[in-house]
Amino acid sequence: MASESIFFRAVWLFFLGLLFALAPLSARAQDANVYTVAKLSVDVKAKDAVTAKKTALVLAKRQALQKVFRRIAPFNSFDRLPSVKAPAIEDMLEGFSVRRERNSATQYLATLDFRFRADDVRKLLAGRDILVTDQQAEPIAVLPVYIEKGKINHTGRDVWRTAWNRLDLNNAITPVRLARAGPSLTMETLSRLLGGDLQAFVALREKNKAQKLVLAVAEPTADGKILTTRLFGVDRAGSLSLSRNDRVYNGKLKTAARNAAALTLGILEGRWKLIRAPGGGTGAAALTAIEVIVEFSGMSQWRDVRSRLVKVPGVQGLDVKSLSARTAQVSLQFPGGAERLAQALGSHGLTLLGGGDSWILRSN
Repeated sequence: MASESIFFRAVWLFFLGLLFALAPLSARAQDANVYTVAKLSVDVKAKDAVTAKKTALVLAKRQALQKVFRRIAPFNSFDRLPSVKAPAIEDMLEGFSVRRERNSATQYLATLDFRFRADDVRKLLAGRDILVTDQQAEPIAVLPVYIEKGKINHTGRDVWRTAWNRLDLNNAITPVRLARAGPSLTMETLSRLLGGDLQAFVALREKNKAQKLVLAVAEPTADGKILTTRLFGVDRAGSLSLSRNDRVYNGKLKTAARNAAALTLGILEGRWKLIRAPGGGTGAAALTAIEVIVEFSGMSQWRDVRSRLVKVPGVQGLDVKSLSARTAQVSLQFPGGAERLAQALGSHGLTLLGGGDSWILRSN
């Protein structure tokens, strides 16, 4: 596949593509709610069927509440999330439903949905000084692409797409609609997309009627021991270009794919929470246009600075007005303006100096 530098070039071109007026995603379902957890699977064995079901429901309710906590709380507060006892969970539970279930003399298996009372959850987390972000983003499109033995799997039943279908996408803090490319997406076309072919990407967005589209590409190594996943495109927080490798333990590729898909959704949620977090992150401020002079020692450092800049959640509309051997004039948009951007850049190894209409960006 394309190198990392090509990835960043593609992100750059994707931003240019945002200038095109495309049809928005259809509105999310009215029953979407971040305090609802759907498609939660349980599988419990016990001495008898009654005990197995009772134990499964207790465990499932606890797990569902933790999912809600992690969905609305910032990542840096995860170690402070409360462990809630069963009676208190029952008090916060508004209701639950069974999608499917089956049992034997000693086992209970089910897929369940749970809904919690929002005010009770907020109050509990507020008691731990945890500020929540529970406003859902507008939906985005995610296109899962699974590469198997050098070819794209178009069956719609591959382990990667199946893993995404198992997720609770509708109730996520960043709701996701799964896109489908069809046979027209070949390895050659995928390479063009990842290589920065603007025309190919715009065509893909138009086909899926999506302003915000993220390619989620998964490919196991030839020996099946590593699953490589790549996220590439634009979500509600801005441009996105990430890659990771996960071990496939004991040949369980389905398990590795489910874990990778869940982690990917967590990344998308985390990016949205970062720019919406009350009292932190970039906040929910309006986008502000900023003109910046980027200083660097050479083209290699410029590419490095630009690649880090496009990774900052919230950065949008990046446009290079001019480029010389040592400086670049860049315009972009960021929620809350330059002061907020300066705060966000620190964790990406960048510094923004100046004030008013004069800002200089440098690598630390």
